[in-house]
Amino acid sequence: MSDKEASDFPTQQAVACGFCRGNNDVNWFCKSCSGSICNTCKMSHLTIPVFKNHIVVPRTNYVMRLYGPSKIAEQCQIHPEKEISTYCNDCQVPCCATCQVTKHKKHDISTIEDAYLSAENRLNDNVKELEKDVIPKLEKMAAKTKKRRSEKREQIDLVREEVNNFRNEMKHAVDESCDDLIEKLEHNSIEPDDLDAQKAKIHEMIKELNAIIHKGDLGMIKFFPPSPSTFIPEVSTPNLTIPVFTPRRNVLAVIKERIGTIEWTEFNSESKYTPSLTTNFGPSIININKIISFSSNIDGTSITTAGNNTAWVMNSDSNTMYLYESSGKVVRSVTVKGSHGIKGMVIRRSGEMIVSCTDSKVRRVSSSGEVTTLIDTSPFRPYGVCLNDREAFVVCMSDQGERNHVALYSPDTGRKLLEIRGMNGRGKQQITYPYCVASNGKDLCVVNVNPNHIVCVDERGYVRWLYDGKDAILTKSVYLCGVSVDKYNNLLVTDYNNECVHYIDREGMLIQIILTQEQNGLSRPRGICVDDKIGHLWVGSASQNVIIYKYLS
Repeated sequence: MSDKEASDFPTQQAVACGFCRGNNDVNWFCKSCSGSICNTCKMSHLTIPVFKNHIVVPRTNYVMRLYGPSKIAEQCQIHPEKEISTYCNDCQVPCCATCQVTKHKKHDISTIEDAYLSAENRLNDNVKELEKDVIPKLEKMAAKTKKRRSEKREQIDLVREEVNNFRNEMKHAVDESCDDLIEKLEHNSIEPDDLDAQKAKIHEMIKELNAIIHKGDLGMIKFFPPSPSTFIPEVSTPNLTIPVFTPRRNVLAVIKERIGTIEWTEFNSESKYTPSLTTNFGPSIININKIISFSSNIDGTSITTAGNNTAWVMNSDSNTMYLYESSGKVVRSVTVKGSHGIKGMVIRRSGEMIVSCTDSKVRRVSSSGEVTTLIDTSPFRPYGVCLNDREAFVVCMSDQGERNHVALYSPDTGRKLLEIRGMNGRGKQQITYPYCVASNGKDLCVVNVNPNHIVCVDERGYVRWLYDGKDAILTKSVYLCGVSVDKYNNLLVTDYNNECVHYIDREGMLIQIILTQEQNGLSRPRGICVDDKIGHLWVGSASQNVIIYKYLS
């Protein structure tokens, strides 16, 4: 080994003697002490009986490389007057003789030169591995990545062209639709002028009458009418129609949200997946796995989450509602005496419950179970109930007649604030038999029984959209029962007949059918609710079972 290779080690430089601490003529190295020695101390070192068997050699580069102290810390950091001579394998730190017999007593100790050479060998092996294996792999990966980036750039250009083509198709479709509407306007703007026709007939009659009068004989007597009203023709006002343009509900918002998505995926070794424009809008947030199913011994007509992984389950023909844990254990029950059946229930932030009952009463149930009547809804029977964004409670009302509606009540006094019948732009009532209701921000989503559809109204009571399930293309006619809203403002609606759940966005568009009988074992679903805090979906059924699913990821 040449001196050049060992030039990092100090030999004739100003190095302190390990014994006298001087730095003159430090030309020797004691292998036994692992310390540098000056000329003077070298003479005395070998004369001391305890050191007489020590091996003292010239302090050369080669000797220092094999036996010298660490280049990083030649002197002990704890005992600066001592040189590092050993290495603690247990603590993985270099140490001096004092540290060895104090802090590292009974530890696995090796000489500093052995530790240094071992570390040097490991580092050399690492360098060889990096040069032999890692660098070639990186170069290969770099070339492959460069190729894939080029392919990605090409694919991005293709998808951009696809998006632009789709944009042009959309524009063309919009232009065609608008041109068709304008053509119909122009076609219907040409109407026959009835007034001109009537005026022409009257002028002709005047001409005939003047001719008779001018003739002046007795023949004109037979033209004399018994009264002017039987002779003079009636002039009718023409029936004019004016056009009214009714754009599709929130069409711009729907287009922005549903126009399509770009999906990305990683390359694999078998084939290259190309990102493409898709109109499949199934949400990635849905992650449904069955957690547990348990018997509730009642039809789960209505379910309301109560926090702490619990939910209230009730049946419209029962006076008692039960609080279940997710394990299926009944925590407690509350009986509303004389209610003739509980139709719906909602929990306020204070923990107080608002319960609608068949006996035309809406009642308060305190957290301790005390029941008091809040309002009397006679002659209407209350059904589903919910809270809006201002925590006013909303109740579905029915008197089996044409006055059915949804009513808003003050959360404190129970005073009626608003009646909502869901009138559309033509003045037709859409809420004809409200069964249950859920709040979706400032909107209310009402399950209407006859006809069976979802009616969404804004805070003023105007209809925003209707959903009848026809887009789902199911084998049976839909029978929508329960409704719940998740944290994404999407609706989950149970379908009793088709034994599934409709997943609908806040604009009334069907996203997809989830929780089917075939895939998830759903049977005759009724009540449904989402516990957003822990991502659980509770579904009750007419089969007297409650199923809990892991819903939100």
